[in-house]
Amino acid sequence: MTLGRRALLASLAALPARADSPLRVLARQAAIHLTPPCEMYRRRHRDVVERGERLNRLVRQLSPEARLLSAWAWLDLSGEPLFLLLPRMEGRFYSAVLLDPFARAFEQVSNRTAGDAPPPCMIVGPTWKGDVPREVAPIQAPAPSMWLRLRIAVTDDDEDIDVARGLQARTLLETPDQRNERRILEMRELMRFRTIAPPEPVADWPEPRPAERFALFDEGVAMLAGYALPESDRQMVDTLASLRLRPGRRFDARAFDEADRATIVAGIADAESAIRDNGPRAPVNDPLHRAWTARTALSAPTDAEKP
Repeated sequence: MTLGRRALLASLAALPARADSPLRVLARQAAIHLTPPCEMYRRRHRDVVERGERLNRLVRQLSPEARLLSAWAWLDLSGEPLFLLLPRMEGRFYSAVLLDPFARAFEQVSNRTAGDAPPPCMIVGPTWKGDVPREVAPIQAPAPSMWLRLRIAVTDDDEDIDVARGLQARTLLETPDQRNERRILEMRELMRFRTIAPPEPVADWPEPRPAERFALFDEGVAMLAGYALPESDRQMVDTLASLRLRPGRRFDARAFDEADRATIVAGIADAESAIRDNGPRAPVNDPLHRAWTARTALSAPTDAEKP
């Protein structure tokens, strides 16, 4: 009796994938590297879509945690620049950090880098071209989607917390038009930007589907759309090209037969176990530790955000 093709594929898929299979090892590596952008994708969707936070608008937390008063914003830099204005901090620790799609601190403005009087900053996307006003410090982000996080140190004293809240309230994240309007009122100065505001950016990302077996791949590469990869990340992404993983595109599972898809799923499971069991003890810059941090403590302050 001849075994049919479907039955043969089913029997192959049912066989356990060898732990040293090159495809399984590659899938494990891909899952570890893509866990941070996947977690960033899910956090962005939760904040903006589920909680209704507006893109390019600061959300201020009025109650401190671990003696830090926090604010944050998801940035859409696919179009116009954004201006970040921090007040004088009078000796108080503060930190404004831009996290890239891998949840790494790409740029930091703090009392360590700018002293008590931080300059106004102009944050632009990776493809933006234009003139930068002389009085601002330019920051060219590597991706059109970035996470801005602001921390201001406080003591346990209620009066000190109120002072920090005032500093937080005076921290501004503005579009060119908002900055133009404010400066017209404050300084009677007209900037060289248009006076017709563009439409607000729209959160048009697909909903995360963590229950799907290749969701980690789909959401991880989706977060990398438009990312100007540094050389180290570019080498990693090139290595994963044989898995049909390309920034900004869905994982092409149809390019693999069912047996290979089962092997890839086994590799993803291997990565989950490694992140859970070995991530906490891995070196800080090891991909395993970064994946574990993104999975368990994405909102926790990085070293750049701690006094």
